[in-house]
Amino acid sequence: MQAIKIGGNLKKDEVQNLINRYFSDSKVTIREEDYQERYEFEFTLNNKRNIEDIAFYRAIANLIQDIILEIYIKPIIIDRVLKICGNYSSADKEIIFASAHSTILNQNYYIKEKNKINEEILNHIIENNHIIIDGFMNFRLRRYIYILDISIEKSIGEFEVEKEYQEFMNMLKYFVDVQEPKYELVNVIIKNNDYFLLDQDNNIIENGLLEYTPEEEFYKDISKADLLVSSLIVISPLKIKIHIEEGEEEELISVISKVFGDKIEFCHGCEKCEIKTKVKKGK
Repeated sequence: MQAIKIGGNLKKDEVQNLINRYFSDSKVTIREEDYQERYEFEFTLNNKRNIEDIAFYRAIANLIQDIILEIYIKPIIIDRVLKICGNYSSADKEIIFASAHSTILNQNYYIKEKNKINEEILNHIIENNHIIIDGFMNFRLRRYIYILDISIEKSIGEFEVEKEYQEFMNMLKYFVDVQEPKYELVNVIIKNNDYFLLDQDNNIIENGLLEYTPEEEFYKDISKADLLVSSLIVISPLKIKIHIEEGEEEELISVISKVFGDKIEFCHGCEKCEIKTKVKKGK
């Protein structure tokens, strides 16, 4: 079979790294040529058996697609982000760019579109045994713009949600900082999807928030985890000791940690950790 040549003019060292990822064995001979600002790599399959030809072509097609998605598409994403996100700061644009590029590289996204592009690459190199990546992309730029803009819109949405979440966390931390502490220490017992609070003398703390019936209209969209965080904010203790089995309720623990910071201490093994049912009032 004839050698297959791929050429381009962008990020030669990064292209070389991708080539090494695909062809690190001796089955393929790779020859490199430079033409001023353009590079070219020539691939020859050492084993001449025809049965391996199509697999070789497909490997080259996959390599070319990765070169496009990992390297050549970056400046296009940057250009699109600059146009679409004009009101965002430079730092925010960097976050959106990185997120959009990560989405494009994710194998679970745009499977149909990527397969279509891959087949076009494969047919091109089978017919020509030679491809200039820059020219190939210019003729198919619309396909890439389509998935780019969807990825950027997705990244902007995720960025705004995360931004609102961080602002909300900061607001909760502010409430905690300005509140007058009502307890020196609060023990948080988390067991079997139930949460309750004990003071330093092991008396149950009842502020009304954790005592509710799920049927009440006011509480229908509020989880008990939300109520636990709200309860801790209301009583605003100087120290919080969380009794929980390691690895459980990670999302809830993350929220409490973000709001209360260094006020939190964890315990994974004491008599309170062994409590199986909710402590009853007066016990």
